[in-house]
Amino acid sequence: MTTFFDEPVFCFTSDLDWAPEWAISEWLQFLDGEKLSLTPFLTHHSNLIHKKFNSAEMTRRVGLHPNFLSSSTHGKTPIEIIDNVQKLWPSSVFFRSHSFFDNTYITEEFRRRGFKFDSNLCLLFHANCVPLKHNSGMLRFPVFWEDDYRLREHLPFDETDEFFSSPGLKILNVHPFHFAVNTPNLDFYAAHRHLYNLGDEQWRSQAHSGNGTRTLVEAVVKRVQANSYRTAYLYDLYLEYSSGHNAQQLYESMSIKERTECVRARYDDRNGLQPYSTSRDFNLKELEIGFIRSHLPTGRILDIGCGNGYTLLSLAQQCESSFIGLDFSDNMVDSARKLMSNTKGLKSTPEFRVSDVRHLPFEDESFDCIISERCLLNLPSRKDQYDTIREVHRVLKHGGAYLMIEGSEDGLSRLNDLRVKVGLPTIPSISPSNPAALKFKEAELDPFLHRLFNIEVTQFFGTYYLISRVVHPLLVQPEEPRFDAKINEVARHIAEVLPDVAKLGHIKAYKLVKH
Repeated sequence: MTTFFDEPVFCFTSDLDWAPEWAISEWLQFLDGEKLSLTPFLTHHSNLIHKKFNSAEMTRRVGLHPNFLSSSTHGKTPIEIIDNVQKLWPSSVFFRSHSFFDNTYITEEFRRRGFKFDSNLCLLFHANCVPLKHNSGMLRFPVFWEDDYRLREHLPFDETDEFFSSPGLKILNVHPFHFAVNTPNLDFYAAHRHLYNLGDEQWRSQAHSGNGTRTLVEAVVKRVQANSYRTAYLYDLYLEYSSGHNAQQLYESMSIKERTECVRARYDDRNGLQPYSTSRDFNLKELEIGFIRSHLPTGRILDIGCGNGYTLLSLAQQCESSFIGLDFSDNMVDSARKLMSNTKGLKSTPEFRVSDVRHLPFEDESFDCIISERCLLNLPSRKDQYDTIREVHRVLKHGGAYLMIEGSEDGLSRLNDLRVKVGLPTIPSISPSNPAALKFKEAELDPFLHRLFNIEVTQFFGTYYLISRVVHPLLVQPEEPRFDAKINEVARHIAEVLPDVAKLGHIKAYKLVKH
């Protein structure tokens, strides 16, 4: 059975806790550099937060952090405290209390004032975490990990992969002060609280130089990016989850334009500088590139939906051709250009452009080969998919090759039939975390392709799927399989010799030649 968060989904949050602007700046600069979003919880006014979030798009993405403890500077009574923190950010609709303080009267008062959800509970390293329905009627998004708890419990700085790679919602709470000074323990924090009052640069010489909060957060971020896990604002997750708990239902209710922008936003939020940012299963990605390489002619080559350009750059290291990559995400194209500048041994220099692949900006019969690798899969409708294939046919030379690697409902159905027979759950056709996954059915697609192309080669990646999606989960159950497991590397090497067993898997490759 699939939950809304059937894969790890990360949300970086911060209780500001009266942090000085220099600490908030250090934290924001780090996140901006890593292209990660932050959900702040306000205890006080911050010019930096006000500047970053004071727009129509961003204003609802800020939460409140009231202090209901006896030492509170926010007020003397719960009503007074809520009144005062609401003045900090009047448009806020969610909160997290200082020290996770909670009672029925407080949550009911927030609900009465129109608040929609809170993040007022810590479920440390809780796998398969999802939002909870609170008795007040609000949703509650539990915190998965926070630096304060780690400091109080003297936990080591070597949190293991299994905690962060398990399915479920993963809200991380990082305090800007602890991150900036790299707090290693509470004794260090107590001895360095005077840094709150220092200037912008005076604190740096007193920051901890060994393992601490910052080094641990950097390691977690590195893990998130290496696995291309999704990251999001907490408010955005609330909108998705509260829409009937069904992201696909929400996606299908959108107009074509809204679906397009929904997909674009997902790719704009990704860190495209990670080579496998568009495909977490990097072994499968390399097999797909291997198929393309084995059928690639020389000449003028176009990759539609090129993402961060990893495929084209891999091909350009071995082939001398004229490569052009198109993608509708400015972030992906910008990342492709940056990756190219750091890629050594290129025999060709690809060109990357921002463009809508449904309307190719080229003259008829312009290319010797066109590639689409999981591009049509993300288009908003079946009509858009077929219209794009017609565009490919238009700009492809007679006798040119269209190397098409796209989603297959048939292959996924065969894979799921096998999984059920051996006691594994089915893999959903559409993931709740990625509703834009419109796969083809062969009975519909192949007759359409025959009218435009000769179908010279078809291939599934069945051997890899058999090992990675059947054998691997059987070996590790009840734990969750991981893309970076050694057995998947072995599966890839076997599949390079024997590509397809039983036509399994949700991806099918074609070599199509224009009539």
